[in-house]
Amino acid sequence: MMEIDQRIPDLSEKELESLQANALRLKESGTPRQREQAESLLPLVGAALEERRAAKAVAQAETRRAAVEKRAATKKSAKAKAAE
Repeated sequence: MMEIDQRIPDLSEKELESLQANALRLKESGTPRQREQAESLLPLVGAALEERRAAKAVAQAETRRAAVEKRAATKKSAKAKAAE
């Protein structure tokens, strides 16, 4: 059976957030073994979430930049047609 830490790359952001919430809960109220596992899992989940959020921010910035360039090109084209 695959360990949960090996499945982290395949989890969605929502699944990672749920896993993080569960690990935080178990860190406080789990058995000693659950607390130990939660302690080792939390940094991995946190890093994966941060990585995904950073990638999403980059993608959003790229989308905004492309939209601005497209609007500028459309405006320029419209001005050129109006000048004809």
